[in-house]
Amino acid sequence: MKKRILAAFLVLAMAFALSACGGKSAGGDGEDTYNLKFSFEGGESMRTVSVWFGWEDKITEATDGKVTFTNYFDSTLLDANAEMTQLKSGIADIGDVHKLASDGFTIFEKWKGITMGTPVDGQVEMTQTLIDEFPELQDELADFKVMANAMDGGTYQLLTTEKKVSSVEDMKGMVIWCEADFNDYIKALGATPVNTPWSEVYSSLQKNMYDGLLIAAETLQSNNFAEVCNYITMVNLNYLAGPGHLMCLDTWNSLPESIQAVFDDAEIRGYIEKEQAESGHKSEASSIEWAEKNHGTEVIELSDAQQQKFIDILNQSKKSIAKEWDDQGLPGTKLLDRIIELSAEYEKK
Repeated sequence: MKKRILAAFLVLAMAFALSACGGKSAGGDGEDTYNLKFSFEGGESMRTVSVWFGWEDKITEATDGKVTFTNYFDSTLLDANAEMTQLKSGIADIGDVHKLASDGFTIFEKWKGITMGTPVDGQVEMTQTLIDEFPELQDELADFKVMANAMDGGTYQLLTTEKKVSSVEDMKGMVIWCEADFNDYIKALGATPVNTPWSEVYSSLQKNMYDGLLIAAETLQSNNFAEVCNYITMVNLNYLAGPGHLMCLDTWNSLPESIQAVFDDAEIRGYIEKEQAESGHKSEASSIEWAEKNHGTEVIELSDAQQQKFIDILNQSKKSIAKEWDDQGLPGTKLLDRIIELSAEYEKK
């Protein structure tokens, strides 16, 4: 009996070791190879997902084929409601957790919410500066290895199904899908936020369960939201990039230093950070044009006064987030003040 128990334990231990390192195996030349499981929240056709394929190719090439990837899309590997816990346990080797669920973070859970309204040119550099200056941000990332600050820092617009939004007042009573970062903001606008998994958003809009969503305009085409959203209101709100693609720390520690050096290579990291930011902004205009031409999507430009109202409410919502963190002993106000300071510096460049 003891031998059977021991044998079962060894089998489980071996299975865990393999899952924590994405299927490590010996190559034909006797050197170890690694197939890493990469979990994405979005679908394969999404720009924010497909851009990572170029990064994967660079890693595979730079390691002479020793590192390859198996990709999983639409949250089929990591549960969208327990991403951080599952990634930490090694179910995936790398997780696209750019929505940063509350099972793993406090500050980064609302990263987009606190950084919305920042300059486009400062997306990546401002993020790294803040991480370097605030130990609390480093602490939240301590259980993972950050691949890059390539969470798709971009400009968000308001897509709506049946109701045209030309003012803040039009938002009252609406049900709007958003990432958890923006719950405070959507509530402050007088609407009700919902945060269901990304894979469920299209069908929910189609069934009129939601009145719209706050998201990048490129999704009109990449996610076919133009089929279910008749209007796009140009609120033009930009947020910072973030460390939204993380590696399981057990996986990272299992890799030899030579391969770790490839992941940390400035050129490879810089490629994905730059490509995510630039491609996002380039795709916005073409996606809006495509939606207008193919689905008759109506573009609504806000008046200067209404644009300012949306921004004023956003700034107030950011203060409420900062106060919430202050009450928890975190540097919420200090972080927000530093974001404002850095934004002013970039606007002068």
